[in-house]
Amino acid sequence: MTVAATMITVAGCSGTPAPSPTTSAAPSRVTVAEPAAPATSAAPAVTARSPGPVNHCAHNRAAQKAIVSIREQHMWMCARHRTVYSTAITSGMAGPWTSTPTGDYVVQGRVRDTALTLNTGATYAVKYWIPFDGPLFGFHDSSWQHFPYGSARYRTAGSHGCVHMPLEAIAFFYRWVARPTAVHIA
Repeated sequence: MTVAATMITVAGCSGTPAPSPTTSAAPSRVTVAEPAAPATSAAPAVTARSPGPVNHCAHNRAAQKAIVSIREQHMWMCARHRTVYSTAITSGMAGPWTSTPTGDYVVQGRVRDTALTLNTGATYAVKYWIPFDGPLFGFHDSSWQHFPYGSARYRTAGSHGCVHMPLEAIAFFYRWVARPTAVHIA
C-alpha cells in the first residue's frame, strides 16, 4: 500500500463505493405499421424515430468546458460545441451538507495520488483530484463506490458533494483539462 503524498481536507467529498461505469445502448428505432388499408390501396409503413442524441455542448463557446447534470448523473467534456468525452458520474447525496453545489465554476488545479479528508476525519485515497470549488468540492475517482456510476442510488449513497468519476474517465479528464476550464453543474 502506498501512502498518499498530499493530504487535502474537504468538507464534503466521498461516499459509498463503485464498480465500472455503465454504458447505455443507442436509442432503438421503432417501426409502426398502420392498420390494413382496403385491398385497393397499399398503406405505407410509418417509421417513428427516437430523437437523436442531445448535444449538450452545442451552445458552448469556451475552448474547454465540463458540463455536469445531477438529474442525469452524467458529465460531458466540451471543446467548443463538440463533445470530446461523455461519462456517467455519481454526485452528492441528497441533504443540506452533502449535495453537489450547482452553478458555474472553474477548474482550480490538478493533483495526483492524494488523500481527501472529510471534516469528520475520514480519509479517502484518490488517484486524481481536480477541484472546482476548492478546497471543498471537486472531481475525483472513487474506488470504494460499489454501485454503478449514473445510478439513482447517488441520492442515498453518493458522495458528500464531490463528483465521482470512473477511473478511465477521470484519467482522461486529468490529461485533457486545463486551468481555468469552465465547469457548469445543474
